[in-house]
Amino acid sequence: MKKENLGYLQIIIASALFGFVPIIVRFGGDIGAYNLSFFRVLVAVLFLAGWFLIFGKKLVPLKYELKRMFLFGALHGFIILGYFIAIQYLNVASAVLLLYSSSIWMILFSRLILKEKLTKLTALALIIAVIGVILLLSPKNIALGKSLVGVISGLLGGVGFGLVYVLSKTFKKYDKVSLTFWQNVIALPFLLPLIFIDIPRFNLGDTGLIILLGTLFTIIPFILVYNGFQKVQAQKGAVLVLLDMIFPILFALIVFKEIPSILTVIGGILIIIGSYIATK
Repeated sequence: MKKENLGYLQIIIASALFGFVPIIVRFGGDIGAYNLSFFRVLVAVLFLAGWFLIFGKKLVPLKYELKRMFLFGALHGFIILGYFIAIQYLNVASAVLLLYSSSIWMILFSRLILKEKLTKLTALALIIAVIGVILLLSPKNIALGKSLVGVISGLLGGVGFGLVYVLSKTFKKYDKVSLTFWQNVIALPFLLPLIFIDIPRFNLGDTGLIILLGTLFTIIPFILVYNGFQKVQAQKGAVLVLLDMIFPILFALIVFKEIPSILTVIGGILIIIGSYIATK
């Protein structure tokens, strides 16, 4: 297989694995969003630590750009929490699309933090994606109560995701795997208090679910994405990453028979179009 084709395959497999996250979270509803958030990060840290030890990979020490790194890690924890709450209170399509409205916030934060020029094409992408989010936030899609909590959580998760993505481009001393490791380590103390809100009680199935969530559906796809992007052009890879939005909706349709509303479908299409234009 050609190097570039292997890269495409790795990114597609990673997107499919990420797509299972909402399904796993929904099945782990009895564990609770708070506990799932903490233990997903904990398992990811343990798995990565073992990966560094077993394969003798070099871990860049946590001593550079510390203020930005702590913000980076804290945001990571709250993004996971917001996403998991949204999954439990909304249909999977709405939760996923709200998180991946991050493309909007990436454009804005890139302008504010990286001082990147806002081109006419990027502005068009921004407008299209914003319209998509507005449709998702339509009163016909959202009720009061838990649904509103889910919407706010998902939207804040999308904003945080956009900011984290932009911040990741500002780190000069850390390779991607070291950055991912420290990001999760720093997120842990921010998520630790959450387990005291709903004291976890696990059975064997719950433990297996958490291990799968932290490894097969978190760290492994991250490693696949990083390796894939080393083999393909960044813009082509960025377009493939849009599959991260498609797979969860498809899996939810198959597993939970969740059929998105017309407004959700239209809003999602606009967000995907806006994201695609932004990558170009």
